[in-house]
Amino acid sequence: MERGGKARKAMEERYGEVESGAKTIEVRGVRYRLREVLARWMMDVPEILTLDGGKLGEDRHWIRFIDGEDRTYVVFEFNGEFDILSEMRADSLEWEGEDFFGSRWR
Repeated sequence: MERGGKARKAMEERYGEVESGAKTIEVRGVRYRLREVLARWMMDVPEILTLDGGKLGEDRHWIRFIDGEDRTYVVFEFNGEFDILSEMRADSLEWEGEDFFGSRWR
């Protein structure tokens, strides 16, 4: 896992600023809410806060969320079969500092 500003920069360069992506993702002609995508991996749980998602190219998509248990920003890239192709994580405390505790989990 990349740490701090380096991981945040890499994530924002590839996927844009947090919450700048879409709230739904179209996969092979079917539109999914972000929680529906997470449910495919049995990750639709209260500790996960969805942020955004999008399409990278033909049959390659991404979803960004916060894993509250691990305190990380996470992006999964996946294909039309919902196979996870890559994962990127950034430590939320290093990303947001102490604001992390008050901003998203109250």
